[in-house]
Amino acid sequence: MGHYPHSVSRLSPAQRWVLGLGVFALACSVVGLIGLIVGLSNRYGCLGPGDVWPETRCAADDSGILWGSVLGIVGLLHLGLTGLAGAIVWTTAPSLAPRPPRRPALDAEQNRVFSYGTLRQAEVQDALFGGVVRTIEDSLPGWRLDWVTITDPEVIRTSGSDRHPILRRGTPGDRVDGAYLVLGYEWQLRAVDEYEVSDYTRIRVTLDSGTTAWVYVAADEA
Repeated sequence: MGHYPHSVSRLSPAQRWVLGLGVFALACSVVGLIGLIVGLSNRYGCLGPGDVWPETRCAADDSGILWGSVLGIVGLLHLGLTGLAGAIVWTTAPSLAPRPPRRPALDAEQNRVFSYGTLRQAEVQDALFGGVVRTIEDSLPGWRLDWVTITDPEVIRTSGSDRHPILRRGTPGDRVDGAYLVLGYEWQLRAVDEYEVSDYTRIRVTLDSGTTAWVYVAADEA
């Protein structure tokens, strides 16, 4: 676990911005190359066999060569800078999950997930589900919080931390505050399965409100 189940992810705003700059830089390079070719053709195309440049009759306008060279150089520099920016953005800005498929929602009661940690974060929900989902405060009796160190870089990048809470069985007086997520689609539940690393396993529990929900606990507590 810890990897996303979607084969095609949506690009984040930062990634789209870098792609737009790349297209603009490529267009500058192409226009510059065309201008350079046209300028050179105008300059040397008037020479006949045996003519030596420059001739008076070949004193054509060199603006095509000048602007073609400038645009070409600017375009190439722009491409280089865009490539550098892209390398930084792609390693720091995670892609977004695909938009929810247009199909009837499943029974939300079967897809409630109690969260006591990073699943409540808006940025994590956006990365997993393509947007924020309905989240209702509740608590889980009979369990206590512990901590686990995450090593999966994708999960760390999405949550912003390598230290995540984890549930272990406690006494009847123990209680863990949190909230349950109302997931309308089965693929969203699978996305959470993929997000949670192998230290966790999913079980069914009853919350203080009487609501039944899935929750991810320490794998050795199941």
